[in-house]
Amino acid sequence: MTFLLDSLYCKDETIEVLEVKKHNSISLLKNQDLICEEEQQVELTSLLSKEQENHMYNVVINNPCLSLCRKEGVELILEGVGYHGFCVQTAVVAVNYLDRFLVRFELQSEKQPWMIHLVAVTCLSLAAKVEETQVPLLLDLQVEESKYLFEPKTIQRMELLVLSTLKWKMNPVTPFSFLDYFSRRFGLDDHICCELLRRCERVLISTLTDRRFMCYRPSAMAAATMLHVIDMLEPCIGQEYHEQLLSILGIVKDNVTDCYKLVQEAASNIVFNSNKRKIAASPGSPIGVMDVSFSSDSSNDSWAVAASVSSSPEPSSKKIRTNEKEK
Repeated sequence: MTFLLDSLYCKDETIEVLEVKKHNSISLLKNQDLICEEEQQVELTSLLSKEQENHMYNVVINNPCLSLCRKEGVELILEGVGYHGFCVQTAVVAVNYLDRFLVRFELQSEKQPWMIHLVAVTCLSLAAKVEETQVPLLLDLQVEESKYLFEPKTIQRMELLVLSTLKWKMNPVTPFSFLDYFSRRFGLDDHICCELLRRCERVLISTLTDRRFMCYRPSAMAAATMLHVIDMLEPCIGQEYHEQLLSILGIVKDNVTDCYKLVQEAASNIVFNSNKRKIAASPGSPIGVMDVSFSSDSSNDSWAVAASVSSSPEPSSKKIRTNEKEK
C-alpha cells in the first residue's frame, strides 16, 4: 500500500511542476512581448528626436537663383548615382549633405558656375563612403560626360570643407530610417518587406529634385511614400494603414496628407503593372492582401520609370584612358 501511495505522490508532484513551468513560460512570453514593444517605442522616440527640418526650404523659396543651383546639384548627384549603380540611400544622404551645406555656405553660382558641380561631386563622394561597400577613386567617381572634371586633391580639400561645415554629422535620419521601422512594426514577411521597400525607393528618388518636399520631415516623407505604394497596390487597405501609421508616429494628420498628395503628383510617372490575379477571397488582414498582391506581380516588371536615375553600363576607368593619352 505504501508503494502505491508513493507512486501516486510522485505523479502529482510531476503534474504540479509541469503546471508551474507552463505558467512561467506564458509569463516569460508576455514579458518578452512587453520588452519588444518598449524597445520599438525607444527606437521610434530616438528617430523622431534626431530627425531635423530642412532649413534650406526657407532659403530657396526666397532665392530663385539658389533654387536652380540646388536643383542642378541634385541632378548631378542622381546622374552619378545612376552611372555608378549606387543605392538610393546614397542619393538621399548625398542630397541631405548638399542641402545642409548650401544653407550654411554662400555659393556665388553666377560668378563660379563650376562650384555647384564640385560640391555635388563632393557630397556624392562622402555619401558613397558612408553607404557603399565599394567606392570608385575620386577621378573615376566623376561622370565622363560632366562639364567639369576636378583633380582628386581638389575634391579632397572640398570634402574637408563640407565635413567641417556639417560639423562631421554624417549619419542623418532619412525616410529610409522610418521605412525600415514601419516594415518591422507591421510584421511584414521578408519577401513583402523587400518588395515594398524597393517600390518606396523608386517613389522617393522621384521627389529629390522637387523643392516642395523640403519642408517635410523624414517621418512624414516615409509615411506618405509607404501609403502611396500601398494605395497603388490595394486602395481598400490604404486607409487602415494610414490610421496605423499616424497612430505609430503621433504626428499631425494634415501634414502627412499634404505630403501624400505631393507624392502622388511627383510619382505620376511611375506606373504599376496591373496584370494581377483576381483575388477570389478576401484575405483576413491588410498584410494578407499585400501578400497576394506582391506574389502576383513580377518583381522585375512591376514598375516603369520615366527616370531621373537610369542604369548605365559599368563605367570605364578614366585613369586607364589618361595613361593611354600620356603614352
